[in-house]
Amino acid sequence: MKNRRLEKRFLYAIIIGSVANIITLLLWLLFRIYPIIPKIEALKSEIFNNEIEAKYNSYEDMIIDINKTAEKHDLIINIEDTSGQTLTNNEIKIDAPLITKMIETTNNTYLLKIYFNNNSNISRAILELVAMQIIVVIIILFITFIYTRQIVLKPINTLINDIRNYKFGKKPKKRPLNTEFDLIANEFVNLTDRLDEEKAEQTRIIASISHDIKTPLTSIIGYSNLLKDQNLSKESKKYNEKINEKALNIKDILSTFDDYLLNEEKIELKPTLIQVKDIVKELNNDYKIELDNNNITFTVTTNIPLAYINVDILKIKRIFSNMVSNSARYLKDDGKISIDISYFQEYIKFTVKDNGPGVDEKIIDKIFDPLFTTDNSRKISGLGLSICKEFIEMHGGTLKAYNDHGLTLEFLIPKYKK
Repeated sequence: MKNRRLEKRFLYAIIIGSVANIITLLLWLLFRIYPIIPKIEALKSEIFNNEIEAKYNSYEDMIIDINKTAEKHDLIINIEDTSGQTLTNNEIKIDAPLITKMIETTNNTYLLKIYFNNNSNISRAILELVAMQIIVVIIILFITFIYTRQIVLKPINTLINDIRNYKFGKKPKKRPLNTEFDLIANEFVNLTDRLDEEKAEQTRIIASISHDIKTPLTSIIGYSNLLKDQNLSKESKKYNEKINEKALNIKDILSTFDDYLLNEEKIELKPTLIQVKDIVKELNNDYKIELDNNNITFTVTTNIPLAYINVDILKIKRIFSNMVSNSARYLKDDGKISIDISYFQEYIKFTVKDNGPGVDEKIIDKIFDPLFTTDNSRKISGLGLSICKEFIEMHGGTLKAYNDHGLTLEFLIPKYKK
């Protein structure tokens, strides 16, 4: 199967590495050890057949022949007695003797240990082998690194990028099955398909619930408002106020559903050229009377009434609606909400400010996160401010929040250039 190819490739890599190591050993034996063996045998035959006898009458006679042989063949010959004590002072580096032989004299028996006095010693050959092995291992590790980077790390990085892109709405695509990583990537694609299906189903259910509740809720609020003008008993008025209050609470919850549905839609801008003075007029018409009735002072000021911006009017109105309602929710008596419109470099700056409790500095950067909630004195939850941020960024602007004797929301929209 194709998804077994990666496993086979690793097996092939191990086999190739092993073969390379064996070849190294064979080359070492062929070029370093094999030439020494016949040389040693020939030297041994010549020395002990023609130059050094098996038995001497005296130790001195043996030494004479040994010295001649060592000088003739460029050898180092050490002599040990039967107790293992070395009788010569020849300096031998760590090495194994190439030839050993027992020699007798009239009074004793000695062991000759013969070494090459050149670069053909065993220790050097072994060091060369170790060096060759290190070089081979380094080469194999380098090849393994390149192979791993190409075959393993690259697909992993691709999968990570697919996951990151999916968070921003870009769906991954399936790929041909060549390795196990391709199988994992395709499984992730299948998972995203199922998630998108479930999300679409959830959106459909929420839209259906919201629609089914809105119609009777509108009737309840309407009838409740009519009952306010009727001559009801004190207790009936109390019950009606409670009904109206709870109905309005449910309406707020439904508005959160609407925010969610709006956030899930593919939003497109429909820009229209509008003057700042018209925005001021719309804001006063939309909020001043309602906020005055709730004992909240509302003001809109600007020093650039003739300036133009090219915006989606419905989106801009939604931005102000979410910001103003968010501020009004946390204001007590003598509450104030002000909106100031001015120039800021190449932008029009909108500053929405209230005199409420503000937001804890530790979490103020999170209030634009979807469904963010905190249990501090001021609760920020839902999607209202998150949608504001999204709409503003769609217009090429920026949004920030800070405390200034209350919460201040400041956003920039590029000014229209003629």
